[in-house]
Amino acid sequence: MNFSSKMSEKYGFFMDIVELADLMRIKRSTLYNQIYNKKLPLPFVKRGKRYLFPTAAVAEYLQSQLQTPEA
Repeated sequence: MNFSSKMSEKYGFFMDIVELADLMRIKRSTLYNQIYNKKLPLPFVKRGKRYLFPTAAVAEYLQSQLQTPEA
């Protein structure tokens, strides 16, 4: 089972801002600021007052940000 499917199993198809902030270990206000300033590198959907983030896109982004130590 890969990282993306594990995340989808835990969070479903979409994550809300609280789940994303917790996963990334940053404050919700930081995410709100990045959205407002158009600096967030993740796709999202705004449904009413809620922001929803596709779990597969979040997993892909996190995997792309992983850095391997240089030997």
